Amino acid sequence: MRIAWTWYLLLFAATPIMAAEHGDAAGHEEHGAHVHGEAQLTLATDGGLLEIMLESPAANLLGFEQKPATAAQQGAWQQQQALLKSGQWLQLPVAAKCVLQQQQLNEPWAKGGQHADISISLRYQCNAAELLNEVKVILFTTAADLQQIDVQWVSGGQQGAATLNAKQPVLQLPGTE
Repeated sequence: MRIAWTWYLLLFAATPIMAAEHGDAAGHEEHGAHVHGEAQLTLATDGGLLEIMLESPAANLLGFEQKPATAAQQGAWQQQQALLKSGQWLQLPVAAKCVLQQQQLNEPWAKGGQHADISISLRYQCNAAELLNEVKVILFTTAADLQQIDVQWVSGGQQGAATLNAKQPVLQLPGTE
């Protein structure tokens, strides 16, 4: 139940953070959720629980958006599903002793349309959560069309935002309580 409260706070707290980060700067065009090259990641910790959700246009991760039509596209989708569900696109500190407990991947083509989005949620139990001080996203090495990930996080009683990319793939977290 505590993690639900954390997500609630994250959703409402993230709005002002995003406005400050991406706000009304002159000449800045506001984008919707589906922007090629960009993905969104939300992260929340609560005690020993770590929840992560990644949302990305399918084109960023697969190189195409339509439902896989060829054997090569089907193979790419199956490979990407396995990677996403395994959580191996993230590196967590070994000392934090985090174990993947649950994952949920959407079916991007269930609703039809030309602009498919992939969404994956992961839940970890970390036995030494106080040592969970960073999260490294290594997805940039396998997803050639992914250029940046906009992150919203709540951890250790604090909240924040960051932008990750291939040159800066590590999210630093405050100490947890």
